[in-house]
Amino acid sequence: MSAVPFFEIEQIKRTGQFNMDSDHFHETYEIYYLLAGERYYYINNRIYALQVGDLLFINKNQLHRTTSKGTSNHERILINFDDLFIQSVVEMVVNRLPLFQGESFLLRPSVHEQGRIVDLLYMMLREQQEDSLWSTPYLQALLLQLLIILGRIREEKPEPVLPEDNETQRRVYGIIEYLNTYFAEKLTLEGIAENFFISATYLCRIFKKTTGFTVIEYINYVRIREAQALLRDTNWKVTKIAEQTGFDSIAHFGRVFKQITKRSPLQYRKQNRPE
Repeated sequence: MSAVPFFEIEQIKRTGQFNMDSDHFHETYEIYYLLAGERYYYINNRIYALQVGDLLFINKNQLHRTTSKGTSNHERILINFDDLFIQSVVEMVVNRLPLFQGESFLLRPSVHEQGRIVDLLYMMLREQQEDSLWSTPYLQALLLQLLIILGRIREEKPEPVLPEDNETQRRVYGIIEYLNTYFAEKLTLEGIAENFFISATYLCRIFKKTTGFTVIEYINYVRIREAQALLRDTNWKVTKIAEQTGFDSIAHFGRVFKQITKRSPLQYRKQNRPE
């Protein structure tokens, strides 16, 4: 049975404080467009302050989360799609457009550019809701238009929108780099805090406030992301992968893996290994 291409677009308006608590990395591309309000967005080890009209392109398997900033109300449009959905134009899109060649990034389009982007987003929303004849190729054509516009904006504005960078955030960035480097080792809150000459309580507070994750959540996501790569790319036994990614037991590894990916390690390997 062949895989089904995946595309989803949704518009959500939220009132009151909201911090994202769903899965925080996935094997689809994501486009996040802020229609109203303000948000903090943690992505790729940095924090961005989003304003109305900002657009984030998030690459596959990159850890991310949004949290509240300023006014509690916000409205956004979110697109998720996979490689299979754009397979017919992969050579043009993935191999030529700069969007897919590196890290995730934030764009700040002009008012005119915002208008064109919002028009395309609403056309996608209507098409998905109506589910008319030839809906999939029509959505593919709309997505291709959007990706080309984003590629042009990025080429014309080579200076990136920089992440937030105050003293506390710089300290958290250092902690993130440390965790990304030493995730496979036996880590404790006390040991991490001691390495940065702060208390464990202070470590937990600034990390959660800055990224939206607890320290333990973050370590688990980094470990599971590495485990996914090993399950896809090696023939190692699951027990060895658990050891190599810092888990103290196969039971703990299996429990955390299923909590994050909604599959067991063996199910993930079966679904993601080439035949």
